[in-house]
Amino acid sequence: MVMRVAWFGHAGGRRADGLTAYSDQTVTALAAAGCEIRFFHHDLDGDSTPVADVVALEGVRFKTVTLPAPRTLARIERALADFRPDVVHCSVSVSLLDGAVARVARGLGAATVATCHLPYASAQSARGRVMRRLYHYHAAGLQEYDRCIALSNDQRDLLVRVGVAPERIVVMPNAVDTARICPGPSALKQALGAELMVSFLGRLDPEKRVEELIHSFLARRWPSDHLLVIAGSGSQDRRLRAIAGPEGPVRFLGMVTRMEDRLELLRATDLFVLPSTAEGLSLALLEAMAAGCAIVATDAGEHRAVLAGAGDGAGLVIPVYPLEPALGEAMERLRGDPAARRRLGEAARSRVVADHSLDAYVADLLGLYASAAAGHEVGSALR
Repeated sequence: MVMRVAWFGHAGGRRADGLTAYSDQTVTALAAAGCEIRFFHHDLDGDSTPVADVVALEGVRFKTVTLPAPRTLARIERALADFRPDVVHCSVSVSLLDGAVARVARGLGAATVATCHLPYASAQSARGRVMRRLYHYHAAGLQEYDRCIALSNDQRDLLVRVGVAPERIVVMPNAVDTARICPGPSALKQALGAELMVSFLGRLDPEKRVEELIHSFLARRWPSDHLLVIAGSGSQDRRLRAIAGPEGPVRFLGMVTRMEDRLELLRATDLFVLPSTAEGLSLALLEAMAAGCAIVATDAGEHRAVLAGAGDGAGLVIPVYPLEPALGEAMERLRGDPAARRRLGEAARSRVVADHSLDAYVADLLGLYASAAAGHEVGSALR
């Protein structure tokens, strides 16, 4: 029997971030596994979608919040009634209608699953306290779903504290396609004239602290063929370009939407740096690990668990606060030790293949769908 999945997620074209990557790779893998997919997204994301059956919704984005256009819920109701899904899966947050989507799905007899992508940080920090208010805001919507996927045990505990029923939460860390994303040759380094390439891939927003990365890199005063390459777009794009200046060792690639181009960047990277203040489990980090990059990342979200778990470390984990001098010292250390970069890259690749492969993730997700559908049918019979 073919499973019909209505996926509420994020398309590419005018955005490229972890939410987009999650929708793209997971939906592609579900379709390859035989699921019939109807993909719902907002047209302001762009029109690059992983499947052909698409419902593009209208809305307006204010910072990280998407406000749906009038009558959007009615359109969703019609599209779901026409599709008759077995499962509705929402990659939170799609819009302010996340909770309403689950209620509509329940009225149609569909099981409901949400993946919680909200970032989190230490409760001792101002950023962490803001994140917890965000979780409180989303708790009511998440409680509407039969199952809620958390990225880690820490995030699961946070969801429970804000009111999501623990029996509804399943921990499933993010995953990447480790067959597609792997070490290999790249022409980018030669094209840029780089002897050493330090890279950042992600949104150019304050919590990513790319400004601090630029200042730290420039303070190293390395030779002119040592480059910092920044791929992404966001609210700080113009500011960061002004800080870096038109001439010098900092290069901006803009938003990189195609996986082939992301892979070209990662394969050319000698050192991948992610200095965020808050994360969940960064897909850009997992992609860099899969490509065999040496990693320096702050102790945010699940970075420590992924990079510094049991056995040999798979990257250098530095404090979120204070960022310096740890960031500069880590870059200096690895710049002068190619053998260490190679060892870390090999360890990172091994770690992500063992613990974060897309094939295993999708197999677990299909099992979760079946469990949610079975539980939903029992619950409906009892009501």
